[in-house]
Amino acid sequence: MIQCILIMLGGGIGAVIRGLITNVFNQKFNTSLPFATLLVNVVGSLCIGLLMGMCLNINWINPFIIVGVLGGLTTFSTLSSELVKLLTTPKQIRLFLVYSILQYGVSFAACLLGYYLF
Repeated sequence: MIQCILIMLGGGIGAVIRGLITNVFNQKFNTSLPFATLLVNVVGSLCIGLLMGMCLNINWINPFIIVGVLGGLTTFSTLSSELVKLLTTPKQIRLFLVYSILQYGVSFAACLLGYYLF
C-alpha cells in the first residue's frame, strides 16, 4: 500500500513538472518540433540511468522517484501523439524521422550515460 502511495505522489509531482516545462516552452518558442517533450524525456532518461547505475538500496527510491516522479515527468503517450501528428501532417515526414531519431536515440544514450557515470 505504501508503494502505491509513493508512486501516486511521485507521479503527480513529475506530471506537474512536465506540464510546467511544456507550458514555458510553448509560450517562449514556436517551433515545428515539440522540444519540451524531448527535453523531459532526455532528462528523465538520464536521471533514471543515474539512479540505476547507483544501485541504491533505499526502498522508497524506485517507487517514488523512478516510477513516480520520473515516470510522470517522461511521457510515452505524448511522444506517440506528437509522432502521429507529424506523420499525418503533409510534408512533415522529414520532421517525423528527425524527431523519432532524436527521441529514441538521445533518450537511450542519456539513460546509458547516466548508468555508466556511477
